[in-house]
Amino acid sequence: MPFEPWCTASPAIVAESLIGVPDPLLTALRPGPAASGAAVVSSLAHSLAPPEDRATPPSWLLPEQVLSFKRVLAAIRRYRGALLADSIGSGKTFIALAVAAALNRGPTACLIPASLASQWLATADRLGVPVTLCTHEQVSRGRLPRSTRGLVIIDESHHFRNPHTRRYRILAPWLVGRLTLLVTGTPIVNRVLDLAHQLLLAVPDDALILDGVSSLRAMLTSECSVAALGRLVFESEVVNAGRPQKIWTHGTPCVSDSAMIGSLEGLNQLRFSKSDSIAALIRGVLLRALSSSPAAFGCALGRYRRLLLHARDAAQAGRTIDRGELRRFTRRLADQLVWWEMLPSTTSASEIELDDLGVIDTLIHHADMAAAESDEKLNCLRDALADAVPTLVFTAFRDTARYIRKRLSHLRLAWCTGDRAGIGNTILPRAAVLGWFREPTTSSLAPSHLIVTDVAAEGLDLQRAARVVHYDLPWTPMRMEQREGRSARYGSQHPEIEVVQFGLPPLMERKLRLEALLARKAGLPASAGLGERGRQIWRWRAELAQRFRSSPLRCGVASVHAPSPGLLAGFALWIAGQPHPLAVTVIWMEPDGSWTEAPKVIEPKLIAAAEQAEVVPADSARLNEWLCLITQMVRDRIAFTRGQRWTVLDPNPAARRVVCRLQLLVKEAARRHQAGRLAELDRALAFVAGGHSAGEAMLIERMADAPDSQLTSLLGRLPSRRGRVDGLEVRLTGLVLFGPAKADSAQLACRECPNFTPFSSTSTEP
Repeated sequence: MPFEPWCTASPAIVAESLIGVPDPLLTALRPGPAASGAAVVSSLAHSLAPPEDRATPPSWLLPEQVLSFKRVLAAIRRYRGALLADSIGSGKTFIALAVAAALNRGPTACLIPASLASQWLATADRLGVPVTLCTHEQVSRGRLPRSTRGLVIIDESHHFRNPHTRRYRILAPWLVGRLTLLVTGTPIVNRVLDLAHQLLLAVPDDALILDGVSSLRAMLTSECSVAALGRLVFESEVVNAGRPQKIWTHGTPCVSDSAMIGSLEGLNQLRFSKSDSIAALIRGVLLRALSSSPAAFGCALGRYRRLLLHARDAAQAGRTIDRGELRRFTRRLADQLVWWEMLPSTTSASEIELDDLGVIDTLIHHADMAAAESDEKLNCLRDALADAVPTLVFTAFRDTARYIRKRLSHLRLAWCTGDRAGIGNTILPRAAVLGWFREPTTSSLAPSHLIVTDVAAEGLDLQRAARVVHYDLPWTPMRMEQREGRSARYGSQHPEIEVVQFGLPPLMERKLRLEALLARKAGLPASAGLGERGRQIWRWRAELAQRFRSSPLRCGVASVHAPSPGLLAGFALWIAGQPHPLAVTVIWMEPDGSWTEAPKVIEPKLIAAAEQAEVVPADSARLNEWLCLITQMVRDRIAFTRGQRWTVLDPNPAARRVVCRLQLLVKEAARRHQAGRLAELDRALAFVAGGHSAGEAMLIERMADAPDSQLTSLLGRLPSRRGRVDGLEVRLTGLVLFGPAKADSAQLACRECPNFTPFSSTSTEP
């Protein structure tokens, strides 16, 4: 139907026709025409759907990957950063490269684990996307990509979850001003703050200020995330097409308590350290090794003996041992056993109990004897592998991998431990060994089973395997998902993947509490709305839009009969000319003016309202009073957004010092009437007083300590203040009035609404 103007001539506006309004915002909030509950709910649900970029996806993306591509791309254009957390094996590499192809003209800097370099390079070459690869290890050494612009991709970004590590502190400043896509299937490892630290590499702490979130760090510290987090973190629905189903087999303990009692009694004779935290660390390493295999236990005892000898030599020389010695003792296992920042930076030699040297040799001797005896756990593995089904066996210890292949040499096992690989006793190139498990093969020479450590298999595609065995339980569910994702991924030739979990004997579980720890950590992603066990945040929005897509969409007012009054309201903040709103909010409001955005409250109200298909005109007086209440809420949100330019939740001391120094420069520039200088300082103040990414916070720390001559030059390196917007438009996306048929307007908190022209629920104008 062609558009018809309301009149044939432009209206004349004269001063005598203008009238004042008591509340401009209230007057501007036009509720729209009367509509059915189903139509308004459809409008509200549609408004909550994550924005999707209009770019055409490349042909090599699967249909189930297109939504992630469009939503991640829209988020990066809006916030300059995003985190893609699709499940392991879903093809995140392809989605990330598609985003890079849409944003970058030249090579894209990709920061990846060293073990994935060949895989990333092969995939990028096949897709025709130019990349410059840089490993995480190179980042730790300060070797960052040069001559690259635009988007940066950080694969397996959970390796940058600790801001105290060297790699984090090197990378964060380099990312300032760059578009950043974080990619990981396991964004939360030990703490919900893991997610915050990764996001702060890409976006400032106040990135979601328009959604009422003053600080990402504070929100995730409280483990009380809000739906707005779905604007930065994207996790697709679990799509089974093209991916095998997992069939879990939770094995009973393969080792009896009696087999552990002798070794545990020997460990009880060791005192380890005068420091409780260090003693717990050393004891945990030895217990974990004991639960893995006699060989791993013997080797761990040998490393502890070397630590004791080093501590004794250091004491005799009047020196102390540091964290480096403990790290060498614990190897990579310590990353799951302790937060290094919680330990003192140095450890005095006297804190290591040198008296343990008198006991350790006896324990090593008993461990060596046990390694030659029958092993109940190993016998369970032999029985599981007897059917020749291609199997990946994961262990936490290289010593256990060596022990398994030697004791089960008749099975001709392949093995890979990160630095070395082979088949049986023959050492072969790592790529050749892993190649046997990437594609189906009919060769009689191909080994059926692969023994592998976690570090050796991260990010690899091993689709030939039809079974995954957790010979040792890891410390985090993240590690279990990564293990299973090696074979349960797109391209697998098996409709089902069997997952076998070797449990701990009851006595060892009481010592380590490993299974209980895994169960507790499995709930952490759910607290941030992530993971298969939780209701994913962005999926909640997307599911609502999908659920009500068949209903007619109408941005209007619905009246729904209910025992008690309440208001379901949606509004959006826009800048004229933008394709997507800056923020969209749907709230439930009580008559006293209190309100909430919690999905668990909003969703039932939406479902209840959607059941009403008829149009019931709302009472005008009640509608006007509700509008007064929501106007106050909207006004508070806008004031909060603007006020945060100068009010930051718990600002760091460096920012305060820089603000004080800039204020002195402002006074000097004002005295000299330097307009250009004042404008520059105003931009700098706006930046320093706001929220910051991790790299920006480090830049401010440099500014705080820089002499005056350098401070001026550093001002030119400050990025523009993101998130500061002017000229916001507020648009209602729908109102649903709940209450009795004859509502008592006196129940509302807004009893004295300003006198303005009441809105008619039968109006046809939006």
